[in-house]
Amino acid sequence: MTTRTETNKAREGGTESLRSAAWLAVGFGLLKYALATLGQIAMQHAGYGVFRDELYFIVCGRHPAWGYVDQPPMIPLVARVSELLFGLHSLALFRTFLSLAGAAEVALTGLLAWRMGASRWAQALAMTGILLAPMVMGIDATISTSNFEPLFWMTVALALIELVRLAGRGIRSGCAVAWWWVVLGVAAGLGLENKWNEFFFLVCLLIALLTTSQRRVLTSKWFLVGFALIVVLILPNLLWEVHHHWPTLELLHNDQIDGKNVHIGPLPFVLNQMLVFGPLMAPLWIGGVLWLLFGRSAKTLRFLGVTYVLYLPLMIFLHAKDYYLAAIYPLYFAAGAAAWDLVFRRAWLRRGLTPAYVGLNVALTAALLPLILPVLPPAQIIAYEARMHMQPPKMETGATAALPQYYADMLDWRHKADLLAAAWHSLPQAERAQAVIFTKNYGDASAVNVYRPDVPQAISGHQNYFLWGPRKYTGSVMIVFGDSRKTLESEFDSVKEFAQDTNPYLEPYERGPIFICRGLHENLQALWPKAKFWY
Repeated sequence: MTTRTETNKAREGGTESLRSAAWLAVGFGLLKYALATLGQIAMQHAGYGVFRDELYFIVCGRHPAWGYVDQPPMIPLVARVSELLFGLHSLALFRTFLSLAGAAEVALTGLLAWRMGASRWAQALAMTGILLAPMVMGIDATISTSNFEPLFWMTVALALIELVRLAGRGIRSGCAVAWWWVVLGVAAGLGLENKWNEFFFLVCLLIALLTTSQRRVLTSKWFLVGFALIVVLILPNLLWEVHHHWPTLELLHNDQIDGKNVHIGPLPFVLNQMLVFGPLMAPLWIGGVLWLLFGRSAKTLRFLGVTYVLYLPLMIFLHAKDYYLAAIYPLYFAAGAAAWDLVFRRAWLRRGLTPAYVGLNVALTAALLPLILPVLPPAQIIAYEARMHMQPPKMETGATAALPQYYADMLDWRHKADLLAAAWHSLPQAERAQAVIFTKNYGDASAVNVYRPDVPQAISGHQNYFLWGPRKYTGSVMIVFGDSRKTLESEFDSVKEFAQDTNPYLEPYERGPIFICRGLHENLQALWPKAKFWY
């Protein structure tokens, strides 16, 4: 039987030792890595390949810079290193770093739960919640700016928890305080070099601290050191943005006014959060938020609950996609684990209920797995959706493929690159030197540049491709994909269809014809500003 004294000790750091908690976290991290690797093997076996954005990240990584139109430099660097180390033949190997990041996210969730006072059973429950969360599983399937977000955000949160604990003991200076402020500054700075979305998290976290009694941690002289580290680490990307006239802000503005993303109301947005992080697991993280906001034993951690109350409506106001909140949830699964111990105080009750609760979630996840990850071939996915009477919600207004857009964007890229390369090779020898492949979308251009090094690099006006420019080409001969014949005939002397990708599982704009165009009416160099497509 758990005594009141044991419960109070748990609130201070857990009856389990750090070593015990760490080993448990490592074990769950290894489980996550193993499952992620098996998932990658299953996806490749089902016929899926490198994701559209991954191809783009690889090309960005081949053009090293301190920033890009649509992301800071970290993920292009990760994609490029992954390509160099592992190649693209095995998805499991190519995505090694993201599988490791997913394992670290699970382990860090367990350590946060331990620090909040959760027992070992409750820590396991928190880590299971993140491991089985459909949104997390989906994010961890391909390299993206969202893979590493939780590591940076949760490290910042862990550092603040430690600083609050030290302040509660009257310690506001010394090596321990300095260490945690350095950890916080480095994690936050690197997080911003990964994705600018962390800025909103940091702002909400700061406001939450200022509105609670834990604001005293900000009075430490080491706070300025932590802040300085953030500024130093993000400064190269900021200078890049200034030098290029803030392209990322222009892109975000275009997304808002052009209606690219599907906008849903506040209530559906909140309900969707409960769905995408596991409908059966929703009571766990919701309980964590409530415990942080109202629990007497969570008084010193109240600022973490306030952070969610600020961050959620901010994302709703900004019409964010649902996965923009994904990085914050390990914190509340961990808090939910601490609350779980308070609700089920008796150890025998926790030992009975926890496996049963986990078992229900495992069963639900197994039933929904083809709707979470593309582990079945496209035709079987569509049939499975029909049989289950379920279809993933659309995130972008233009997505109309039979498959979920996320799945469709893992298909056909090598074939598309081969078609575009074949069009170039079909030209007479005299024309090849002046011919260039132009695509409206960075995915198609990147497919050519990654898979077909035997042809000149493709160009595009999409995202960072616009900044790389038209190179030496004048537009006398262009192989074009992504524009309509009517538009091209108004711009060129001659337009001839070469081939068409007819894969029925692709988005409609990826099934269009490939044209060989000659005689651009104006020089491509002069027309290039009009090719800009930041959307």
